[in-house]
Amino acid sequence: MKKYAIQILKAVFLGMSMVACSNERRDDVTFQSTTPNETSSVVATFSGAQPLDSLATATRTTATHVRGGIANVSWETTDKVWVKATDGQFHLSNAAQFHPVTPPATINMKQANFTLATGDYGFNPVVHYTGHNNPADRVTIAAAQSQAVPNDFSHLAQAGDCGSATAIGGGGDFHFTLNHKASYLCFVPRCTNVDLGPNIFLQKITLTANKPIAGTYDFTDGTLDGKLPLSASSNTITLTVNNFSLNTTTESLPTNAAYMVLAPGTYNFTISYTIKDPVTNVEGTIVKTVNSFRCAAGEIRDMRAHLVQGLIDVSGTYFMWDAADGQNYWLNHDRVGGKYPATLVLNGSRTGNWAATPDNRWYNTGYGYKVATNATRSARNQPNVNLMCHFPEFGSARWDGNKLWIIYGHLQKGGIWIKRRTALGAANKSTDYWGEDFTNNGSIDTYAPLVNHRSDFTGPLSRVLPTASELPYYFFLPASGYYLDGLTYDVGIGGHYWTSSGSSSNASNAYYIYFNDHAIHVRQYLRRIGSRIATFEN
Repeated sequence: MKKYAIQILKAVFLGMSMVACSNERRDDVTFQSTTPNETSSVVATFSGAQPLDSLATATRTTATHVRGGIANVSWETTDKVWVKATDGQFHLSNAAQFHPVTPPATINMKQANFTLATGDYGFNPVVHYTGHNNPADRVTIAAAQSQAVPNDFSHLAQAGDCGSATAIGGGGDFHFTLNHKASYLCFVPRCTNVDLGPNIFLQKITLTANKPIAGTYDFTDGTLDGKLPLSASSNTITLTVNNFSLNTTTESLPTNAAYMVLAPGTYNFTISYTIKDPVTNVEGTIVKTVNSFRCAAGEIRDMRAHLVQGLIDVSGTYFMWDAADGQNYWLNHDRVGGKYPATLVLNGSRTGNWAATPDNRWYNTGYGYKVATNATRSARNQPNVNLMCHFPEFGSARWDGNKLWIIYGHLQKGGIWIKRRTALGAANKSTDYWGEDFTNNGSIDTYAPLVNHRSDFTGPLSRVLPTASELPYYFFLPASGYYLDGLTYDVGIGGHYWTSSGSSSNASNAYYIYFNDHAIHVRQYLRRIGSRIATFEN
């Protein structure tokens, strides 16, 4: 029988490390020669039993663990081991055999017998475990792994688990300690947005390293350390899971622990978590990185991830034009039974209780574009219409259809990267569009504010995203849509953002900037639209 005790220790960086000490990381099996009462087809029996040591558990091809505890690993009915005979050839045992434990009459999967029908094993034979369907001298770590149930490592053997040992003894009785030679990761993602968490699910985890982590390896000497694959080399492993819940604000192994086998080594990792919101049907990827991460043979380490950290949440940022501070479009009417209704995020849906008549959420009815302090409340810090016209002409807008963001407890994606005003190259960046101070002289009230300048741009917009060196000069605006008379429009399709400028020709209108994947423009429309208030970064 094989026993493999794994004691969890805290790691300094990125989660928990489950470390197997040398006197714990073993599989104990007794080899017994056949007796006159055994059939002639059995020449040796390998018998294993669960140790009484509370820090050790039986091992093999299925495993789970608890943070701060030990790994619970059990044999499976398909387990077999290779044993090296005195002629130098490895012989494969029969599959693991289990016996009822009474009382009660249950199967103890932590105790198994293995039999061999051929071979002379002499003294101190070598034992290899190479997973399922591998020869004694080859181990295949799969580049495509899958897990159906959270916190379940029953795919351990299929994914590439392996081990080796030298048995001690002779005369038909042997004892060996099997050392596990692959490395193992347990991913424990979480979502601290309590509105979003119940609505998103983990689809897969893609681990990419700066050198190979999967493939078929030579296992002649019973180790993987320092080796490159002989074939099917891959720097990437994809673990597909079955809609694991992300409705947890702290790490919870029973909720979504996902396990992966990889070759031992020290790596720079890029980790891509693919998540999906089935209501909005939005699927996207969140990427994390970690460098100089050590994956030792026989160790399992927890990889923690705060998945939505840094995602823009547009909830509660929609206002009629220059409504009173804090009086957003859906204030006190955005929840039903404590939850955001899906109609808030599904285009064409109507949600009740919008401000159909003047209340605290109503727009500013002040009239006149040329008033020095045009917007005085929620829109007062938005760019004025002159300044907003910088962005269509000089903003070098780039459409990003994959960047994720959050709206009223649901996942969405899409928006534009646009240059900061300080990077636009205007003649006088400290003032507005023509180098005039708007508060002293404002004069535009049309779509095209000045000859040779434009407030409209039709594309399509560039799909070439800012490079790493360009990114500090850009900021992102989600395609967060807008609301009109309670109806939802353009969520995930286009972005509608207020300026601080009302129209001097129509008291019901104000200026806004709008974009989608093929256009960006500054125009005026109804002040009663629920449009976003957002920071246009300098």
